[in-house]
Order: sequence, then structure tokens, then C-alpha cells
Amino acid sequence: MILIKSTAQDYSTTQVIKWLLHLEKPYVRINDTTPINNITTDGDAISITADAISFNTKDIKTYWYRRGSWASTQRGSLGNVKQQWLHRYLKYFTKEAEKDIVELIESQLAPNALNTFLNSSNINKTKVLKSCRALDITVPETLVTNTREAVSNFIETHGDVITKAVNNIDPNIKGECFVDVTTKLVTPKNIEQLPEKFHISVFQKLIKKQFEIRTFFLIDRFYSMAIFSQSDDQTKVDFRNYNFKKPNRVVPYHLPMKIENKLRKLLAEYTLKSASLDLIYSEEGEYIFLEINPIGQYDMVSVPCNYYLDLEIAKHL
Repeated sequence: MILIKSTAQDYSTTQVIKWLLHLEKPYVRINDTTPINNITTDGDAISITADAISFNTKDIKTYWYRRGSWASTQRGSLGNVKQQWLHRYLKYFTKEAEKDIVELIESQLAPNALNTFLNSSNINKTKVLKSCRALDITVPETLVTNTREAVSNFIETHGDVITKAVNNIDPNIKGECFVDVTTKLVTPKNIEQLPEKFHISVFQKLIKKQFEIRTFFLIDRFYSMAIFSQSDDQTKVDFRNYNFKKPNRVVPYHLPMKIENKLRKLLAEYTLKSASLDLIYSEEGEYIFLEINPIGQYDMVSVPCNYYLDLEIAKHL
């Protein structure tokens, strides 16, 4: 049986499941809103009941962590605890215990897993850049700081600079409000508006590019796409500042074997069997690595390039 951990709204998960149904392969899907009702361990086997779903880890042949967190296990009532400080402490204690349970479950599933919650949700962008330098993968000059003075000095040294989030974050929609974190150019006006100290942020030298590359890695193969984002002022800094009226031109692309081999070593260091990676092909003809996203959407690469990644994932599972 195949176990899939995802979210109820994830389109890609549903598309893969359609292929599994076509291939007549049994599966179990657990979403982040599916509470774990019962957990019982018997030696190395773990029995899990979640709503109408019941399975044992020893029956799971392959595990695909797609996205989302594991929902809370059923907790005993803390209603009889009157002291607020004790109530908060016990609530924190039970949440920490749940993390250990998730680690236990995934440790059983890891040998035959296409990623796990633990290795996919804890990617440290700044640590990845350090790993790249050790593997001779070119990355932009980078500053991590919370002071205006350091940013000003960085701009004086490198000229045009961009800023991005320290960690991966999904877009958030609340009513009519849509919040997303993309890469933005830092202007002198931005610096003037900054307080002397602010929340720690990442700044990088702006790399002038011929095009961007989004590549999806699955097991041992890279499925890459070139994005001609530099031809549009709206997407010039980051193609994710999408121009829906006039989309960027995209084409299938093959990374050089030398670059792919370096990226394989990087992904192996973080035990990732599946991930999206972003690179830039600079005006000087150099491949510049930007970041890894183990949970990113791959449909944007699959559909225009005819890679049929939903089927490839289903076949692997």
C-alpha cells in the first residue's frame, strides 16, 4: 500500500492519485486536517487510525510526503487544570510529544519514502548556501542581517541588491487579503525607510541574467525549464511576480551534466529524493544557484514542457 501525506486542497496530490487509480494501486491519503485518533506500537510496527482510515506501517510499501503538517493526535482534556501557567506548560508538553510521535512514524517509513515531513519542512536556506560553497556550486554574494548599517555597506560594495525571506513560506489568503513573499529589489528609498534594527533578513547581490531555470528533481533525474523572465520589467527580478496578462516564454531545458552532478550531491546531503530548484543563467554564461524548495509546485514545469510528472511520481510510488 502507498501512504500519501498532503493537504486537502493540493491539486498535484489529486492528479497523482488519479494515475494510481488508473494503475489500480492501493493508497491511503492523510491530509493535514485529518486528526490521528489512535496510535499503537507493537515492536517495529505502528498501527494508526485517522477518521475512517486505518493502517499499519508494516503494510506501507512506499510513502510520499507531499506537503502539510501531521494533524494533532487526540489529546486528553486539560479542563481540570485551573492554573493558566500549568495549562500552557502541559499544552506545550503534549505538542512536543506529538513531534516525537511523528518522528517515530516517519522513521519507520523513511527507507521507502519519497521525502518526509522532517526533511522537507526543515530546509534552512542559509545553511544550503553554505553547503553550495563547499560543493563548488556558485551562489550570489549574500548578507544575513538585522541592521540598516550592514545593508547600506553591502549595497555600497555590490551595487544592486535584492531581499528575500529567510525561510520558505506558503502564500496566505484571508478573505480579500493575499499575502505572498517574493524576491524584491532593494532601493535607496527602502534603506531610508528601514529602522536601525529590523527582523533578520536575507540580502543578495542582484545577478543580471539571460534567463531563469526551474528544475524538478525526482529520484535521479532533473526535469528543467528555462524561463525568459528578464524580458518583462514585472518579472525581471523574480519570475514569481507573475504577469498573467503576458506570461513569460518558457521552454524545456537540459542542465549540463557537471551542474546536475553537483546538485545531486547537494540534494543527497539533505536526503531529498524530490525537490524544486531555482537557478539563474547569468549574462556572463554562469549557472548561479538560488534555492531549494522540497514542497514547491512542479505542475508549472510539467505541463508546458510535457514532462507528465504526475505519472512519473505515480509510477515511482
